[in-house]
Amino acid sequence: MIFFVEISTAKNEKCIGKHFTWSKPMSHMLLEILVEEALKGNKHSFTFKAESFVKVATEISQKFNVQCELKHVDNHLKTVKKNGK
Repeated sequence: MIFFVEISTAKNEKCIGKHFTWSKPMSHMLLEILVEEALKGNKHSFTFKAESFVKVATEISQKFNVQCELKHVDNHLKTVKKNGK
């Protein structure tokens, strides 16, 4: 078996294999973008449109020099809702 490991060089953020760690500034940015998207009407009922998650993943990847994917955004949003942070 072959395993691929990605290591981010950005300070305080890391993405090793399938594990993605969110820093507080990254979480804050996620929430700011999703608030903007909700105000634009990109949230229906209890979920956001896929384009909103794409925007979050793209902006976080660029700003923090990490490889943030849609699944990371979705999973972290679930965690934030669950923990009430």
